[in-house]
Amino acid sequence: MGSLEELDSTLLAATRLLDAAAAQVRDLELTPVRDHIRLIAEALAKVFEIQETIYRLRPGLKPAHLKEPSPAPDADRRLTRVLSEAYSRVHSGDRIGAIELLRSYASAERSDLHLTIARLEIEDLESQPDA
Repeated sequence: MGSLEELDSTLLAATRLLDAAAAQVRDLELTPVRDHIRLIAEALAKVFEIQETIYRLRPGLKPAHLKEPSPAPDADRRLTRVLSEAYSRVHSGDRIGAIELLRSYASAERSDLHLTIARLEIEDLESQPDA
């Protein structure tokens, strides 16, 4: 039987492989690139959920960089929610709705970092051709 240490190590390797796969999808322009990268990101998110469970059970396994609290946890949550909804809208074919959602978020966001991220997402969505 394995240990939480072994599982954590295996999951760390999986995250590195998934990250490399996303870069390959991008570099190879495997269409639809955004959809494939989104799927890889979803897989990474699931791995991170498992890792968080491990770290709750064994706090000593949590990497130092994850132990530092976010300087803006509320802004992190707001951005995470709006990006999730925006990506969902894009995936369902509502790119314009995603842009409008991000603009609405940007008009109210107080964190410069999170506002910059939202603006970059808006620019990226606006640069995409209509499908």
